[in-house]
Formats: sequence, C-alpha cells, structure tokens
Amino acid sequence: MRRAMNRRLRLLPLLAALALPPLHAATAQDAGSQTAPAQNTPAQNAPAQNAPAQNAPAQNAPVQNAPKPAERPGGFDAQRSETRHQLPLPSGPLAYTAVAEFLPLRDGQRDEAAARVFTVTYTLDGDAREDAPRGRRPVAFVFNGGPGASSAYLHLGALGPKVVGFNEDGSLTRPPAPLLDNPDSWLAFTDLVFVDPVGTGYSRGIRRDGGKEEGARREEDPGKRFWSVDADSRAMAEIVRLWLTRNGRWESPKFLVGESYGGFRIAKMANRLIGDTGIAVNGLIMVSPVVDFATIRGGGGLLVPALRLPSYAASAAANGLVSGTPEQAAAAAERYALGGYLTGLAGLDYRRAGAAQGFFAEVARTTGLPEELVTRFRGEIPTDVFARELLRGKGQVTSVYDGTFTAADPDPSAARLPFDPFLKGTVPTYTTAFAAYAHTWLGVRTEVPFDLLSDRVNRGWEWPRSGQPSAVDDLQSALTLQPALRVLIAHGRTDLITPYMASRWVASRLELPEEQADRVAVTVYEGGHMMYTRAPERAKLAADARALVEAALR
Repeated sequence: MRRAMNRRLRLLPLLAALALPPLHAATAQDAGSQTAPAQNTPAQNAPAQNAPAQNAPAQNAPVQNAPKPAERPGGFDAQRSETRHQLPLPSGPLAYTAVAEFLPLRDGQRDEAAARVFTVTYTLDGDAREDAPRGRRPVAFVFNGGPGASSAYLHLGALGPKVVGFNEDGSLTRPPAPLLDNPDSWLAFTDLVFVDPVGTGYSRGIRRDGGKEEGARREEDPGKRFWSVDADSRAMAEIVRLWLTRNGRWESPKFLVGESYGGFRIAKMANRLIGDTGIAVNGLIMVSPVVDFATIRGGGGLLVPALRLPSYAASAAANGLVSGTPEQAAAAAERYALGGYLTGLAGLDYRRAGAAQGFFAEVARTTGLPEELVTRFRGEIPTDVFARELLRGKGQVTSVYDGTFTAADPDPSAARLPFDPFLKGTVPTYTTAFAAYAHTWLGVRTEVPFDLLSDRVNRGWEWPRSGQPSAVDDLQSALTLQPALRVLIAHGRTDLITPYMASRWVASRLELPEEQADRVAVTVYEGGHMMYTRAPERAKLAADARALVEAALR
C-alpha cells in the first residue's frame, strides 16, 4: 500500500534528455525593428483604496526607435516598441523607458533564426543613479518557471513598475484585476529584463527551412528543440549575452532572478554563463525555487516528508486547525521534523502499525489532519492529499501553492483534485492583465496568443533519463568560481509545492568557508509560492533584493 511520491502537479514528468548542438543568437544584422503606435491610457478597475496608475499620455508616448539594422530578404523582424513612462513614488517620480521586442535565437550553425524570444526591458532615464553611470547600472534578467511559464508572474506580480491588484490577504480579486503602480518595483535599484522562454508568453519557435521539414519533425512544435534542461539553460544564457551585446551593458553588474523552476534555471545559467560565454553574475535571487528535485519528490527518501512538515503545520495554523500563528507552528514543526518525526518514520514496522499510534497521533496534531488519515498513509502525507483533506470537513480544499488559500470543493467524491484552485485561478488574472498591459502601455501589436502557462511546453519537456534533476552542483560551481557571488533564496511559509525547508537543507550543504556563510541567505515570508500577491510581503521581498544587490556591489 505504498503511495507513489511522484504526484503529477503540473510540474514534472520525467522524460528522456535530448542532446542538442550549441545555440547561438542571430547577429545584429538579423534584427529588424518596427514601432507600433502605443495607446497608453490609464489602467481601469482599480479598487478605491488603490488608485490606478496615473501616467499621463504625454509621459507614455512611443519614442523614435534607433535606426533599423540592415536586413536580408525575409530577415528577422524584432517588432521593437519603445515607450517612456513615469512611476510615481513617495521619494519622487522615476522616469523610465520600456522596450518590448523579440530577440532571435539560432540553432547550431544554421543561418536562420530558430526562435523568437519575447523580452521587455526597463531602464531608468537621465542619470539613473548618481553612483552608477549609464551603462554600469545593475541589470537583472528575470525568468519564471513551470517549465512552461512566462515571466508575467514576476513582471506584473512583484518586480515591474505595474502590478496586478489582489485582495489584502493575497487571494484573487474579481475580474478583470486592476493594474496598479508598484511602489516596490525593483526598477528603483536595478534595470530589469523580463524574458519569456521559447513556447511561453509571445515567444515561439520558428520552423526550419521555411517550414519544409518532412515527417514527424513537421508535426512537432518548432520550439521543442529548446524544451530540455540543458537546451533551455543554453538558450537563456545566450539571450543574456545577446542583450548585453546589443545594449552595450557588459560593464553593468549582472543579476539573475528566477521563480520556481526559474530558480533551478538560473543556477544552471550562472554556471553555464561562466563556462560558455565568460560572463560572471554578481547575484542570484531565487523566488520559491526548487534547486534539487530530490528534496521535494521521490528520490529523497524519508527526507522529503520531513522537509514538507513545517509548511503543513503553518498551513494548518493559518486555517485554525493547529494552535499558534503560522510562524509559531512552523517553528515547532521544524524542531520535530528532523528529530522525532524523521526517527519515527525510520523506525516504523508496517507489520505492527498499531504500535506506532502514538507517533501517528503526534503527526496528526502537528499537521491538523485526522489521525485515521495519517495512520492510513503511515505518517507520510503526499502534498496533494494534504491539500485535498485538510478542510474536507468544511467542504473546502486548499492549494498546494498556498496552504492559506481555500476554495469550495469541486468534487467531494474525488480522491484527487482535478486542478489547483489558486494556480488555475491566476491564469485568467495574469493573462488578461498582461495582454492589456502589453497593448496599452508597451505598444505591442500582435495576434499571437499570450501563453502564460503552456501545457504544451510542460508536457513536452525533456527530463534526464535517470535520477532527479539537480542544480546544486551548478550553484556550488558558480559560488566557487565567483567568490563575490551572493544568493538570496526567498520562500513563502505556506508554500507546499516548494517548501522552504528544502532550500534550507540545500543551502546548509553548500561548501563555503564559515566566514562566507552569509553569501547564501534563505528568507521566509508569510504566504505561499507567490507570496508577493500580499503587498506587505512584496515590499519585504523588494527590500531584501535591494539589500542583496547593494551587498554584491560593495
């Protein structure tokens, strides 16, 4: 009666890895630019307590693009749109320029572009910062996860000059969600480049030879050549190199930001950038990451349920099923998880389960789950079962992305939920907001559907043939090769899909001299996987990110 710990929660079907040739970006001669007229009207539907963004049209007009590079017949069209804006802040307005454009990727030595990668860049106007001349201001490259997610979550959720409005507790608001000025935008301390990997957002693969492939290759998505751990990190590292080259920013301090699988991606990229292109980054900021998949799913043995336990306890406390605050419940569970809980699991004799009732009762008290359920699962509760069962008596379910988020049970008779209520609810929220924002504020003109979360990419992802994917060695190599590199790992306390204890475990096993231990910090915030939907936590995350950037530049 053993349960498979490898639950399908949109993340991780293990498939065969595909060896691909080196990737190169097309040269500047491949990139045309085309300005679309931007109609920058104010955002609507903001709640009374949050006034909508008030950028005047005169401040947000499209500007003349740089001269268009020469194109060969049928050359790459970057569809470049450049607009200028102001972000009102208590300290004074930030004047900035936004550039939305596609960057080309080549596949191997072929002359033609193999993919169109959509990016949005924000740079401060004027002197930017007194102590950072133009061209030397920090720049952060931002990615989300999935695999198959566009960067819109971090773009309009936490970092960009605009954010989607959520309710005070971080839950979903009525559609369409308001678009607000972001008082905690990271643009205040770094330029920003948001990147949508191939197959996400507006980014798409391009068919080879003008679409003349034959057989199975013709039926395959042309972007699939980039859908593997190695090909993806190679491609995104090349986008970083190409952007730095085209924008003359080689002297700028460089940072990588990634959420969820994006945290895994940027650890891989940091090591690859050093080895493939000679680029050393100054800092990594991982938001709700998975660095080693063995810490969150099968392959990690008894360690996996132990690392989940504090997030379970915090979620139970938030829902009134365990005494104390979520922080207090999590702290108590941390002490128990790697002590009595771990030894209790190791000492279980399934033939004499009755002798372990005291242990099962303690696990039930810690997690808020019925003792009968804990006994049935022998003390190891899968994440989807926890989310399904915690509030069953109230006719509700929780989200594996945030144990504080509750929704009506869509099918009480079902053993498993058909979807995650929070994640699926964010799809129309962010899709609508970004499509409107790109058109109205950024001047993007396209009829290509915006793919916030691509099932096609996620299902088609090529995983390693054996073992669990891990970026620990890449992170260790980057820390070793770049002694000034700093890493911030940010987690929500009630995130069940990538629990914070997993990252603490990984961080504690990185080889660093004791006096350098502060180069890697793990911080915990109230909320879940997207803790930034809560305005106070978004502000704390921005403050911690600013502190890392400033520390990395000292």
